[in-house]
Amino acid sequence: MVNRKLLIAAGLTATAVGALFLGVGNVLYNQLLTRKAALSGTGGQRTEDILAGRPSPPPENNFLMRLAMKLAGVEDSHGAPPSPELQEDVRWYVDQNPQKLVAVSRGERIHADAFLRKKYSGVWIICMHGFSSCPRDLSPTVREFREWGWNVLVPHLCGHGDSESKFVSMGWLDRLDVVAWIEHLNREYSCPQIILYGGSMGGAAVMLTLGEPLPGNVICAVEDCGYSTLWDEYAHQAREFLRLGAFTRPALCALDAVTRLRAGFSLREASCVRQLKKCKTPTLFIHGDADHIVPFRMLQQVYDACPCEKEMLVVQGAGHGESQHREELYFGTIKRFCERYLE
Repeated sequence: MVNRKLLIAAGLTATAVGALFLGVGNVLYNQLLTRKAALSGTGGQRTEDILAGRPSPPPENNFLMRLAMKLAGVEDSHGAPPSPELQEDVRWYVDQNPQKLVAVSRGERIHADAFLRKKYSGVWIICMHGFSSCPRDLSPTVREFREWGWNVLVPHLCGHGDSESKFVSMGWLDRLDVVAWIEHLNREYSCPQIILYGGSMGGAAVMLTLGEPLPGNVICAVEDCGYSTLWDEYAHQAREFLRLGAFTRPALCALDAVTRLRAGFSLREASCVRQLKKCKTPTLFIHGDADHIVPFRMLQQVYDACPCEKEMLVVQGAGHGESQHREELYFGTIKRFCERYLE
């Protein structure tokens, strides 16, 4: 009788612990890797609202992100009207009337915006945006590359923009979509020279793609402030911003279990370090030394993992995604690096 009661108690305890484990994992997943989570930044703002100068509405599902911003001392811009610079960039992007391309990858349709020169150039640069962003937010970068005479392709990454995925993959599944876009360009155009570029989550997407077998006409790549591994990136955020301390590992294990169930991949799979060990494409690595979102130390980890031709640019005093504010240094370095490999 006693043994039976102990078994029942043990079973109930195990059930409660399991429910709590999955509950924590689901909360974290909903806050970090769903489409609603991706709408928490500028990518969630409607283009017409930006152009009309309307304030950005508070996102539906970002209490965790707001808490992290508060603890990190970062000002929350939601509710503020768009800046004149943002309005100008968005207006330029819309006025270019980019082509809306559709391809198939992973059994679903994927989307991208394409900017072709009137006088066709054989150079294509595929640009990947960051988390909670969208192709439209890359307008200053797209504009720069267009002025160099290049054609630009901007994919809508998983869970963002026009993507039909219901979740965010932080670059891991996006790598397969980038390969599909490379194949698309090779089918549609004769001997294109292809460059990969991305920042933050987009930078991770670039590095993850470089571990895949790529055709020789992918001539070089540029990554800006991408993480080393998704597990380490989330561990950093949990410790530094959410201050989970000893609960960091259990929380990540719960998130990882739910991510496997709901999105079909593991946080540990998304390793730029592991993918870069297979890289054969010349790569430029960029990072600001004041980056606290994707810690600066990760730059050396990804740089050391890459066995092929490579170059590093450290932008002094730049925070996360701020390196391009030093326009002459940033774009000048990218242009010089890429021109080495252009025919």
